[in-house]
Order: sequence, then structure tokens, then C-alpha cells
Amino acid sequence: MKRSARSILSGVLAAAMLSGLMLLPGCGQNPSSTTDPNASAPTGTATEQAFVGGWPYSTPPTGHYNMFVANAIELKFYRELHQLPLATYVAETDTYEPMLAESWEVSEDGSVFRVNLRQDVTWRTGEAFTSKDVWTTFMIYRLMANPVWDYVDKVTMVSDYEVEFSVKTPTTLLLRYVLRKPMVDYLTYGSYAEQVQALLDAGKDEESAEWKELSNDFSVFRPEIVNATGPYYLDPANVNESCAVLKKNESSFLADTVKFSEVIVYNGDVADLTPLVLNGQVDFLTHQFSSATMATFESMGYDMLQVAGVDGIALYFNEAVEPLDKVEVRQALAYVIDRERVGELALPGVSRGTKYITGLGDTMTENWVDVSKLNNYETDTEKASQLLESAGLTQKDDGQWYLESGKQFTLDLQCPTAWSDASTAASEIAQQLTTFGIKTTVSGIDSTMRQNNISNGDYQIALSFFGTGQPHPVFAYETPLLVSNVNASKGLGYSMIQDTEAYGQVDLNQLLIDSTAGWDVDAQKEAVEKIAVTVNETVPYLPIYTKWSKYITSNGMRTDWGSDDSLYQNSAGDDNFAVIKILNGELGPKA
Repeated sequence: MKRSARSILSGVLAAAMLSGLMLLPGCGQNPSSTTDPNASAPTGTATEQAFVGGWPYSTPPTGHYNMFVANAIELKFYRELHQLPLATYVAETDTYEPMLAESWEVSEDGSVFRVNLRQDVTWRTGEAFTSKDVWTTFMIYRLMANPVWDYVDKVTMVSDYEVEFSVKTPTTLLLRYVLRKPMVDYLTYGSYAEQVQALLDAGKDEESAEWKELSNDFSVFRPEIVNATGPYYLDPANVNESCAVLKKNESSFLADTVKFSEVIVYNGDVADLTPLVLNGQVDFLTHQFSSATMATFESMGYDMLQVAGVDGIALYFNEAVEPLDKVEVRQALAYVIDRERVGELALPGVSRGTKYITGLGDTMTENWVDVSKLNNYETDTEKASQLLESAGLTQKDDGQWYLESGKQFTLDLQCPTAWSDASTAASEIAQQLTTFGIKTTVSGIDSTMRQNNISNGDYQIALSFFGTGQPHPVFAYETPLLVSNVNASKGLGYSMIQDTEAYGQVDLNQLLIDSTAGWDVDAQKEAVEKIAVTVNETVPYLPIYTKWSKYITSNGMRTDWGSDDSLYQNSAGDDNFAVIKILNGELGPKA
């Protein structure tokens, strides 16, 4: 962490702060003022200080409390403060730490994944947390077609505190798919779980009318309570358009471990939460602010935590648009675009040009791939010209490139206007391509249109996400190769059967299956490397920059984050370090 000295805010910033705070009713300017005056005093080690964060959520009636359906008010990673998973994850050691689970093991023949539960856990409603709740959670995931059911075919309650998952397809992913899911309760979801089991017993599956009817019924199910095993609980009465207040759950086995009396999650994005930061009220945000704004926050005394880049922004190609269907053209564009320059401009101090063109973050690439097999596409306009000429294009005396048909080669680059860093990147990419002789314009779109446009093929080139914060490379390939390609109506138009110089003909669908198969990670690495090298050679999308994100923390101001830095290798979105530090008691109010 980097710490800066305090300075007094200017009158302009103070005015902005005060006017902004007027837009945040309902939670009060003092974070701990939301504590229920009628509630009993905490019996644990918590002080009367709240931990304050933020995340955008939809409020009722759009927002709701069915945690398996879109628009649920689950509060992203803060959900794990009220509905605990079986285990947390530590990226530095690639290990899982027990939470609701006490231990787990894979049987010698690899056919069973066995989980033993803690026996001192109760729900806030008073019931014991047992294997029935774990069974309930995964039966609902069966109804929702969660990927865990690609690898298991049965969940068995061996006893109140032992659960067995029958493995139909062995994979190391099973640990993550099982251990990292927040658990829900039988009291709330059990009737639906029982109905799923009844359909399975009757030989029905997702293609049956009965299954579809149950799925539709569940999609409109709206629980009135959100039961909790965690040290805090989410009560709909404490949620409004401004914030959600997670109160202390004194019945949790972690009640005496956590050090905050409550957790406040303010609703909103950068513009909504800036006034709170300026008022010194925020303890942690994963929102990405401009460099100038971050400098102001640092001058106030906020600690900036910067983590290694695992994901970022890539340029997606529509191969239905001539001549983007030619690999030489996509390779040429990779040689034209100066990724380092784009990274410097997009979000200074945060975005960095991607080193390896694999579809993975640079660190993950180095961990899973022999990088000597990769072409790094260092900027080389001469090489780009040779590739375009080999693809039948010509550059005329006017400096512009033309297709074999005589039509000028132009491109339209789509980018959500609300993404300030990506918008800056789009302008720079367009300028670089135009200077090279490929006239490129930028079309700003609403962020809600991004994925639909890509899926429907309504674009030529577009900026979207790449990479993953999860520990296995397959998660980085799911969206570009499957969601935005194979499973889309048109998408990238990229064939999953590719002819490569490195390996001859490859079947990417099969490689994706092989990349997660079995309990041997070394065997998986061979498949992952083939996918990465194939993406590198054929360039279905071009990773432009990764985000070495800077997160705002109040370490030293309002809070003490402890001395253990190992968790900062975790993804903030997938295995949030702040949440884990709260749960283990390391993160607390400043003494």
C-alpha cells in the first residue's frame, strides 16, 4: 500500500462534496448512525464503527432477494459477509481455507468429492446449518443449469454434517464450483429443491414441460427474508435506494471474530460515490476513478491498494465483415496498434498495454504457457503492410488501404461512452489505424448494448472485456469463445476448428474440455497452452490493455488492514481480500 500525507480540501471540492452528499439520503452522513438504537449491544469484539463500501444494485421492485435470479440484491462480494461459502480462496498459495466446511477430500478413485461441515453453525432464524442446506443450494443450481452440474450428477446427504458429490467428469474446477458458492437455506429454498429432486426422480430434465414450468415459477419467486450464517445479515428493511446496511448477526460463529458493528454498502457507481469519498466516509471501493480524482483522494490520506492486472479490455473482430475474416488482416491490425501507448493513455497509472496476446492476463500466461511459443506482436507497420498485401489488399497513392474489390478498407469501432478509460483507448486506436491508412471512426454506445451487439453481430470491431480474476484459464475463454461466439446468434463468427502453423488443425471446443479434465493440473496445462497459442496465432480478439487496478482504502485513516499482504493477489471481484480480512478479524477500525 502507498500512503500519502493529508491536505486540506479546496473550497471547490468541499462544495462538490456537500452538494453531492445531498444526493445520498437515507443512510446518514455518519456511517455508524444507522445502528438500530433498540438493538442489543454487540457481545463480540466489534466497536461502534461501520465498515463502508459501495456497489451498484437495483432497488425494489426491480431489485429483489432471490439470490439465483437476475437483479438480486446480493451486493456482489459483500454477500459473503451474510451468506458464507464453504471455503475462501488464497491465490498466493492456490489453496482453499475452511469456512462453513471443515474439510474436504476426493476419493481415491476420483468418483466422489466429500465435504465435512462445521457443526457449530446456525442460521439467523435459529436452525442448524446442515447438509440439507448444501443439498438445497446445489439443487437450485441444478434448476439454474449451473456449470457445476456438468461435472457432478448427484448430491447426497450422508449425514447432517457430511455431503457427497458424485463426480461424473473429474476436474480440478470442482473445488471452486463447490467450495466458493455462498450457501442458502432449506427454510427459504427447500420447497423448490424438493420439486427439482422430484422431477429428476421422474426422469424429467430441462427439456421437459414440467421443468420449464418450475423454472419459470422459480424466476418470479421473491423471498421476504435473506437468511444468514455470516457475521452480518441483510434485512430488506435496511435497504433503500441509497444504501444497504448489513447489521451484526450475533448468532453467527464469527460474531466474536469480526470487528465492525455493521457494514454499509452504498448504492452507485463512480459519480454517485465520489462525494462520500471526499467526505472521508468510505473504507473500500473497487470502482475505478480518474487519475486526477485518485490524486485528490491520496492527498486526503486515503491509501491506494494496487493489484496485478488479471483482466482488461480487448478489441473484438467480427469475421462476417470483410476482410476481418482473414487471419492475416487481424494479425496486421495487431502489429499496427501500439498497445503500450494505448495503455498509458487509457487510465494512467492503472492500465498497461498487454504483453502477451493469449486472451489471458500476463501473469496467468506466464504461469500456464511457454511464452517462447508466442508472437508478442510488437508494433511494426512494415510487417502489417506485408500481411495486408498477402491478404490481397493494396495501399494506393492516397495512403489508404483498399480491398481486392476496390472498396476502401474502413472500420467502425464501438465502445460504451460511459467507459472513460475504454473511450480514451478507442480514440487512440482509431487514430493509430487511421494514420496507418485504415480510416477508423468511433461509435459510442450505451453500455447495455455492448454484449447484445457483439452477440448479434451488429458491429465491425468493438471493445469488450478479456481475462479473468478466477484461478483457471478456462474462465477467461468462456465469454469470447463461447458466450460471444459459439453460443451467440452471430457473434465473432470465429470457427472453433482452426488450422494453425503451431499444431496443424485444432479443435478448440475439445481443448476447452481437455483444459479442465481430470485431477492433474499438468495435463490441463498442455490443453491450455494449445488454446493460448492458437488464439495468439489466429487473433479472434486482440487484448489491448490490462487494468492494474487501484482500490481506495481507508487504511490508516479509519481502519487498520493488518500486516498480511498475501491476500492481495486475490481477485477483488471473485475472491475479495477485504471481505476475507473482515471475516478473519484482521481488518478492523483504526485503534
